[in-house]
Amino acid sequence: MTSKTPSTRRLGSTRTPFRYCNRDVDRFGNERYYVRIPGLPKYRMKSPYLDERGSITAAFAEEYHRVMAGERGSKSTSPARVQEGTVRWLVEIYYRSKLFQTYSAATKNDKRSVLNRYCTLVGDLPFKKMRKSDVEASQMKRSGTPGAADKLVKYLKALFNWAIKEGIATFNPADGVTKIHKSDGFHSWSEIELDRFRTVYPIGTTARLAFELMVNLGVRRSDLVKLGWRNLIGDRIEFVPQKGAGRYAQFLSLPVTAELDDVLKAITHDKPTFLVTEYGKPFMSNGFGNKMRQWCDDAGLPECSSHGLRKASATILAEAGATEHQLMAIFGWSDSKMAQHYTKTAQSKRVIDAGFERRRNYVARRNVPLSVGREISEAIKGENDAKTMVQSKSGGPGGTRTPNQAVMSRRL
Repeated sequence: MTSKTPSTRRLGSTRTPFRYCNRDVDRFGNERYYVRIPGLPKYRMKSPYLDERGSITAAFAEEYHRVMAGERGSKSTSPARVQEGTVRWLVEIYYRSKLFQTYSAATKNDKRSVLNRYCTLVGDLPFKKMRKSDVEASQMKRSGTPGAADKLVKYLKALFNWAIKEGIATFNPADGVTKIHKSDGFHSWSEIELDRFRTVYPIGTTARLAFELMVNLGVRRSDLVKLGWRNLIGDRIEFVPQKGAGRYAQFLSLPVTAELDDVLKAITHDKPTFLVTEYGKPFMSNGFGNKMRQWCDDAGLPECSSHGLRKASATILAEAGATEHQLMAIFGWSDSKMAQHYTKTAQSKRVIDAGFERRRNYVARRNVPLSVGREISEAIKGENDAKTMVQSKSGGPGGTRTPNQAVMSRRL
């Protein structure tokens, strides 16, 4: 997606492709971007608008969508201007830490949004007096949105873990606080749903291309929208995932499967990315998510989503026998927790199937017809009767003498 749409190419235009978002230039020639939603105070965007290629940055788009969703956060304050020892003071120092700087722009903005809103309520309280019960109370206060409540606990736990390592805090009040959001997360596509999507969207459509890229590579949508011909090295797709790149840059080299090769050969455009919009521009991460939502709805798959395809990909590999370490390498997971979830589920299914196979064999043995047994018994009896008749001819009168006895009687 470039910086200008056909309707906004005029020099000095204040319009942007984003609704309610306008460009403003001050008297010194500095560009500023504001989101002005009717009925709300204007919000100044913090992320850079364009990159070196003249394209809208992913950070700007993600910040815009968070603002539209109501997550504005608050401005960062210098630790020197807040009272030392307060929650706000701890949070501001955390923002300036080496650890925080390793996070991606999206993660930084999300953490700021959550922690800043928390500080508007308890920022002036001493963090050393916080207890587990206080964190649980804050969590339950947000129980109406359990996902957001658990996210606050997660970020507070990370904040205090960092503070303990730096010698600023001595304990973590978020330790032991359990989740209240019991959802299994995004729905994982079933085999029937995968087949239905392929039926609705044939090879050659953008929907099918996006589908095969995700299900065969298992990539996140933030990485998917950036993949292009430069990533196709021989018969492999090679890239560095965006998530976690600041802390552990993990290079991935994934093979191109036969299904993926078929759809890549059907691409007719020469754009730098595989996926492009109907206007010939690269997708943004959030924009692609919305488009995938539309494709799924049109195909009659309301429960399916782009992230659900990543889960389906992991499920297929685990059921095929992939190990935990193999899944970690393929999906770029830094620990085995997520991989164990898929391998244990797959192993459980194999154990269950083996148990039912034993049951089928057992039932089959028990259900052998009795008439067959009688026929076998009768056949054996007939054979024995025939043998008895032969022996009576050799044994002499009465059939009581054996052949050896007859030989001995002639010698005597």
